[in-house]
Amino acid sequence: MTKDKKVEVLKVSRTSSPNVVAGAICNVVNRGDTCDLVAIGSGPINQAVKAIIVANRFLASSGMSVACKPSFLTLNLPAGKDGTKEITAIRFRIVVEE
Repeated sequence: MTKDKKVEVLKVSRTSSPNVVAGAICNVVNRGDTCDLVAIGSGPINQAVKAIIVANRFLASSGMSVACKPSFLTLNLPAGKDGTKEITAIRFRIVVEE
């Protein structure tokens, strides 16, 4: 019987530390699950990419590495009295390579 992988969503901001996000990626991967990094804007996307690179460095000693599958994600965010505003984010699906 195979374990169903849980997908954990990690939101990345421009002030997110790549080392901290990389640590979170490693924790999820070591549990046998996977995660999505979600970023809106160029600053957060930059931090997310750096975190994936650092996570590879952290996981190298255990013989694992991660890759990502980027995609667009449409979010409906609250926009004051007018209801919601549609925003396009980038989603990085983390894939484990052993």
